[in-house]
Amino acid sequence: MSRQSDQPAHLTRRKILQVGAASVTAAFGTSAAGLLAQQQQPQGPPAGPPPLIPATPPSAAGITDPSTLAAETWCEAWTWRPAEWPGQPLDLNVVERNDATTAPSPGQVFPGQFSFAGISPAPTIRVRTGGTIRIRLRNLLGANFGTMWVGPCADPLSITPALLLDFQKERAKAAGKPIPSEPDPAFNVLADLDALGKFLGVRFMEGHCMAHVSNSEHGSRVTNIHTHGLHVTPGSNAGGQTESDNVQVRLLSKDDWARRRKMGGADCSTLQPHEYVGHVDYEVVLGHVQRAEMQRTGRPPQLDPPGTHWYHPHAHGSTHDQVSSGMAGFLIVEGDVDDAINMTMTGETNPDPSIPAGKYDYRERLVFVQRVIVPSVDFNAPGSRRQRQVPVPVPSEGIPQPTVMFMRPGAVERWRVLNGSVDGRGFKRFMVLGGQFVFKDNALWRVEKADGEPPARKLVLATRADIEAAKMPLYQLAFDGITLVRVENGRAGHTIKDLSRQNAASANPLARPLAEGENSEEAMLRNWEACFKDGGSLRNAFVRPNEVWMATANRADVFFKAPVDSAGRVFTVLAQEETLHTDNFQGRQQRRLLGRQGFGGTTGNPPPMDVVVAHVHVRGQAVEGGDFSVMSLVDKLPPVPPFLQPVSDEETRMTAAESRLRGVPAGSHRTRTISYAGYGSAGFPLIEVPEAFAKAHPELRNLVWAEHDGTRVLLAPNARTMAINNRMDLHKDPNPPLPQKFLPNHPDRIRPQVNTAEEWVLYNPTPTLWGHTDLTRFPQKGQMLAQYRAYPVSRKEGQSRFWRDREFRTLVHGADHPFHIHVNPMWVTRIEVPDEEGRLHNILEEPRWMDTVSIPRNGGRVVFRSRFADYTGRWIHHCHILMHEDMGMMQEVECVATAAAANPNPKPKVASHAMTEAEVSAIYPRPSVEIGYRQSLSFEDANSGTGQVFPGFELEVPVLKD
Repeated sequence: MSRQSDQPAHLTRRKILQVGAASVTAAFGTSAAGLLAQQQQPQGPPAGPPPLIPATPPSAAGITDPSTLAAETWCEAWTWRPAEWPGQPLDLNVVERNDATTAPSPGQVFPGQFSFAGISPAPTIRVRTGGTIRIRLRNLLGANFGTMWVGPCADPLSITPALLLDFQKERAKAAGKPIPSEPDPAFNVLADLDALGKFLGVRFMEGHCMAHVSNSEHGSRVTNIHTHGLHVTPGSNAGGQTESDNVQVRLLSKDDWARRRKMGGADCSTLQPHEYVGHVDYEVVLGHVQRAEMQRTGRPPQLDPPGTHWYHPHAHGSTHDQVSSGMAGFLIVEGDVDDAINMTMTGETNPDPSIPAGKYDYRERLVFVQRVIVPSVDFNAPGSRRQRQVPVPVPSEGIPQPTVMFMRPGAVERWRVLNGSVDGRGFKRFMVLGGQFVFKDNALWRVEKADGEPPARKLVLATRADIEAAKMPLYQLAFDGITLVRVENGRAGHTIKDLSRQNAASANPLARPLAEGENSEEAMLRNWEACFKDGGSLRNAFVRPNEVWMATANRADVFFKAPVDSAGRVFTVLAQEETLHTDNFQGRQQRRLLGRQGFGGTTGNPPPMDVVVAHVHVRGQAVEGGDFSVMSLVDKLPPVPPFLQPVSDEETRMTAAESRLRGVPAGSHRTRTISYAGYGSAGFPLIEVPEAFAKAHPELRNLVWAEHDGTRVLLAPNARTMAINNRMDLHKDPNPPLPQKFLPNHPDRIRPQVNTAEEWVLYNPTPTLWGHTDLTRFPQKGQMLAQYRAYPVSRKEGQSRFWRDREFRTLVHGADHPFHIHVNPMWVTRIEVPDEEGRLHNILEEPRWMDTVSIPRNGGRVVFRSRFADYTGRWIHHCHILMHEDMGMMQEVECVATAAAANPNPKPKVASHAMTEAEVSAIYPRPSVEIGYRQSLSFEDANSGTGQVFPGFELEVPVLKD
């Protein structure tokens, strides 16, 4: 974890993770000590928030006019087809991305540190169902240098002012400088983390030999490949010569291995299971699905279903830093659905997807969206490459500009959209707008003609209402790589969704215009709050016409048709930033109404950023086929294969023998209840540590707790508190155990039986914490930095108090967690979001297949069913905010061969899409606010040598008394 630098930019990564109530802009412009000094100044009366959007529109100079281009600027990565190279692998090299002046994609402001083959997105793989993908992955990176913090340790930016001053004194003495008597505002606490760790008493491990699992960022230069969305073997292939979708693989560079051997010792000089040096060979076989079931019932073999998937690195500890660099590529499985559409549109089953064909100019495009605010860093770069340890933003001209597509009037295209974003700012709403729009100066602007000689143009601010009105019709074919399935009259069929009919004619709460005399900043916050008013408001906010809501890792296949009368028009392909999935936006806007900096520049915590992916210019003669009805393709789609039929109640039911084995009533169902909980250091509450605990654990002083202001305070953990609990059935245990961070071979790991189905219920019990920040009226012993006493009150009560007293606000922010499970897709029946009073509302219009689904905070719930077909072995489920995964929000699943080895949770009945919230809660009790508070601030990390139990004592849930 060593990072030697004197640049204030050191605060970039850490402050992103520790923003809390502190001024993010101050964090980047000053040192941590300076930030401390600013926070301890009297708050004073509100002076009015600094403007986010300029009063004068920016200039339109330099903005491309698509109509003036002679050729498209749209481009995609090159494509590799295994069928064209029989028996040969794709050579995929992992290399440094040595370009500090450009970002990998339009949604980034930082340079990526690493890449596949030097490009982003990575090469596209197109394979037929039943095919085999062979890849030789080479790690051409250097060694992992430096040391990493492990075990109990505090976030460096959460240490007490007294500790900070003592550390400054120690560093000044070592440097032969005058010893300070008070904190130096210019001191950068993160400039030498090795020295800070030794000062605090932290345990270290060498970066190149992390012999044990560590739930932290580490091993920046260790890599592997995960085939996201594929139903394939989860481990090594038979014979052990090649790997399949095995995330346990750790591919070391040759330099890393040389340093490990030189270091010696049994742990370092011996390769651990699934470790490779230099290169590793993958062989991913798209075999027959539900083989045993097809043979048992005498049905013909069933090939893997076609779909839009992707591949990316998944080595624990380096996943975020590598994927956020743009290390991701499309993995397209082609099959019967594609054949049917291609034949209808072009007269061929297998045309070149990149070339317009047929009487509708039909083609495909691969649309890669990646918004990154938590940048890729190289914690383990050598000292000579210090600039890689914390990169600085690229110059504005280094951010890729939207490219331009050409279409003819009436042309129909299929866009395979991948949201390859990795952090909490990567939730998107994908849409197409009529007109040319650009994102500049924190806002979306429409490009319009201006007075004067052509090509004079101007920018006009686009409101939420303007965006709603500008959305164009879209037709959705698939989600997460699976063609949509709809059940009608008891029969399942593939379908296409006309998104213009999705919650049509509803009013978007975020688009409410200003009332007479209303302040725009207040209106923005009130509109956000109104989204959570009740069930209707939630549906109107989350489910909008002509857009696809996408969490990180989601994919969507959509058709876009250029209107037949649109010659000369421009359209904008937009990934609008979502703000409802976290408390971040609400907390920042509250601060703005206090006259403080709510959002900070391009680093730290910028305002929401809409990613303009491309512009479409319609030109030329109309297509020969005329005005095609996209919905007519529904009749051309093939039947739904058995693997994608909805998972029935009967499939989750235990056999008579299984019921007897478990001693439960006949007809019981296989279920699981799991929670994802924790805070990501976007604020941490003030918690007093019991004196008895402090006396019993002096070794944890300054690592877990510290003395401040005459009391003992709990320090924010460097590992964050994000963890998973798969024992959340409150019928069995009303007081669930601590949630767990990732531990390979955990004794309580989930063990379904192969070729059975289960229903899982996911909770996110993490509550938003509110509290007073006016220390004059509400003194708080032990308060420091952004840590205040914080209370788990309802959204309704907290918001009501805020509007009466704006020093009462959100302090510790919850987030929705995008749950992803490997190998098998999920038939999701419910996505339940809590309203302002905590009542749940299912916003899912109808069940659908997914492989990544966001679990709403504040007690939100997701219900799904899954078939564990074909494969025994181990894989994982985890949060697809990849920093959360690296910090341990991940668990193993082991699919076993026999009922005796499995451990489902029997229930007398299961849930359904049609049930009420109360009916589902009767089967799967909701965690209380008190349980949610404790689960979100506690965890166990059982890894030997690197783990801990946090905080180590029973937490008391604070009660707001005033």
